[in-house]
Amino acid sequence: MKAVSDSTVLIGLAKIGKTDLLRDIFQKIYIPGAVFKEVTEEGDRRAGAKTVREAKWIIKKQINDHTQANLLMTVFEKGEAEVLVLAKEIQADLILLDEDKARKSAVRAGFKVMGLIGILIVAKRLGLITDIGSYIEKLQREKFRLGEKIVNMALKQAGELV
Repeated sequence: MKAVSDSTVLIGLAKIGKTDLLRDIFQKIYIPGAVFKEVTEEGDRRAGAKTVREAKWIIKKQINDHTQANLLMTVFEKGEAEVLVLAKEIQADLILLDEDKARKSAVRAGFKVMGLIGILIVAKRLGLITDIGSYIEKLQREKFRLGEKIVNMALKQAGELV
């Protein structure tokens, strides 16, 4: 399965020490140059920088269609625009993305989309983690924005909220 990731998913998982879930679930993921730069250069001292720079299973791939990316940047940030372009160029099966407007655009373009919480749910179903509630709490302590509705829905899907 080819998966392309935006920076938010990488940074969020790094903040809770769980970037390895991406490797365990997808074996490898692709990121465009703008996402690599955002995580490793602009966020050099933040969570995820070292992991993204050193992980052999995170494949940095430059986009070819800069015109399309520039058009998308009228609506999205550069990383999100490049994620959408790269996903199209490599015919990705899945885009890992949390920003709502970009998610909706990706779905309209025919892509399957999964966010950070979705990754935690899949990880629990695969037995890679025992619960998602503790990781959601860690994310919230790290100031990762999660709506109450999303959290409750995720906990229900994971069987941790009745």
